[in-house]
Formats: sequence, structure tokens, C-alpha cells
Amino acid sequence: MVTVRRRRFQGTYLPGGDIPGSTPGRRDGVSSHCGKVCPLPTNPKPFPANPLLIFVAVIAAVRLSLSLPSAPFLSPSLLAAALFLYAPLPRYWRRGFPAWARATDPGRSVASFALLAGAGAIAFFLFVRLPLPPAISPYHGTVPLTAAMAAHHLLLVALPEEVFFRGYLHDAFEEAGREPVLPVALLFAIGHFAIAPSPFRLLTFFPALLLGWGRKRSGNVYVPTAVHFLYNLFPSLIGGSP
Repeated sequence: MVTVRRRRFQGTYLPGGDIPGSTPGRRDGVSSHCGKVCPLPTNPKPFPANPLLIFVAVIAAVRLSLSLPSAPFLSPSLLAAALFLYAPLPRYWRRGFPAWARATDPGRSVASFALLAGAGAIAFFLFVRLPLPPAISPYHGTVPLTAAMAAHHLLLVALPEEVFFRGYLHDAFEEAGREPVLPVALLFAIGHFAIAPSPFRLLTFFPALLLGWGRKRSGNVYVPTAVHFLYNLFPSLIGGSP
């Protein structure tokens, strides 16, 4: 009679061998679809403390710049854009070109953008018509849209913020084995509130959830950047309360 000894592992198993929070089909470089039961690592990955410290430093620097005399060549918005774009650079300088900078599935990206654009437009239209105080809903009338405003929202707001939040921080939480969409959306709202304290700024948590879903669904930052840019133009394209 042959005795089969089963090796015992610490951790939780899922059908198919995937680890909760990991990318389906992969775990520590081993395919989970090889027909074997694979263990969770006994030593969990550390919490992404360094990226959080960088987040705090960037937000603090931008907040501080608002209280200093504005230099003509370095406004607070330009400083914020530069920090959001270049603070993650050392990480990717060591690791190479980030995966989120590649649009590998254009069809999925277009579909994700269309879905998020439609959902955001409906939500904004309904939100500005709620009887809310100005501190919560400051949109009234229609904001004239200019080319300079559009360039500002794209190049100094949407693109750098999405590179930092849906690129850098999303990667940091994901690589630590944690679901990134919720914590990154929370940091997004906290950052906006810390820079310009207002109850309205905390509401950025909700569109940030959609932006995080767009990053996760498409695998790139181009979709959340385009959606973020569009959302920022809604006060001009849709208008606020009558």
C-alpha cells in the first residue's frame, strides 16, 4: 500500500489556485492554471509605506506653495503637475517602462471610456440639480470653455494626477497584494481636501472610484486620464444648476 503524504501550507486556497488580491493566473511568477494547488506566501508583502510617504510629501509641498508668494515661472498648479509626474520617476527608472503606459487593448479602452463618460455625465447632471448648499455643490450656470482652460485641465490636472494616482499609487497597492481602487480613491480625495479644504473636495472620492475602475478595466492610464479630463469639463459642457 502506498501512502501519499500531503504537504501542508499556511494560507488560503481558492479554486484554480489564485491568491485573493492577485492577478488571476499568476502568483509569484507561477501560473495558477497549471493544475496544482498553490499556497499563499507565508510572509505577506509589506504595506506600501514609501509611496504613501511620497504622497504626503507631494501634497504638503503643493499646500505649502499656496501660502508662499507665487513665482511667475512656477505657479502652484505647475508645481503640482511637475511633482505628480516626476515623483514616481525613480521607481520606474529602476523597473523599466510601466505596463500602464501601454495601450494593449484599444477596443476595451474605448468601451471603458464610453461607459465611464456616460455614467459620469448622468451622475453630474443629477448631482448639480440637487438642492445642496454651495459648499457641497458649487456649480451654478455654465462655465465658458476656452482652449487655455482645456489645455490646463488636460496637461496640468488630468494627466499628472492620473500618472500619480492611477499609475504609481495603483501599482504600489497592487504589488503589495491589496485591492488598489478603494484606497487610491480615498487618497485622491484626501489630497484634494488637504490642498484646498472644502467639503466639496471630499466628493472627488466618488469619481475617483470610476477612474480606478477605468485603470483596472483597461490596464492603462490613458482611459482614466481622458475620463478625468472630460469630467473636469462638465461644468462647461453640461452646466451647473439653473
